[in-house]
Amino acid sequence: MKLLIFGATGKVGAWTARKAIEHGHDVTLHVRDQHRVPEDIRNSHKVKIIEGSLSNEETLSEAIEDQDAILSSLGPNGPFCPRNELANGYRLILKLMRRHNVRRILAMGTISCYDERDSFALSRLLAYSVIFVVARRAQLEIFGIEKVFKEEGQGLDWTLYRVPVLGSSSEDGGMAEAGWVGDGKWNVFLQRRDWANWMVQEAERDQPMWVGEMPALYTPRR
Repeated sequence: MKLLIFGATGKVGAWTARKAIEHGHDVTLHVRDQHRVPEDIRNSHKVKIIEGSLSNEETLSEAIEDQDAILSSLGPNGPFCPRNELANGYRLILKLMRRHNVRRILAMGTISCYDERDSFALSRLLAYSVIFVVARRAQLEIFGIEKVFKEEGQGLDWTLYRVPVLGSSSEDGGMAEAGWVGDGKWNVFLQRRDWANWMVQEAERDQPMWVGEMPALYTPRR
């Protein structure tokens, strides 16, 4: 497969790239600064790196053309992130996907976004409340991303998966699961490597799951 990965200078994006390479896929990375991509990934013959911003239509178009799927772990880079940067970037990405007939994209949301299939979970309420207080601007950016996909994602196989509280276990081989908040299985913790493994697994499916949906990811209790 040909996979385009956004966010490869971050932990999850880098692990996603490594897993995709391990599975034999041809990987394109769209990043602001290629020198921030880990050296082992940069040096892989399976990797092509394109430098550009989310507002650069030319570099985004080059990156998106001929891809089988797009995997993104992009999220606000702090509590005072630039307003609408990600939402506007995804708006342009969706437009270019239509132009190049690329249908599949998995992008990151958070459990601040609600789905009608969710049930009450105190852990989610607490997490939402903390983010509301300390990172409201980032939370609003996530809501903006949700709005873009729901209003402008028609005809595309998009999944806006939602992440909870993140961990950084050094163990590989785990797999995140997807469901709904408060469904009896979901919990509020997700290991970053499990998240990366899940994205590659979902991209590899013959028939995509969670199309037009916002599943909540979590690491199963072991």
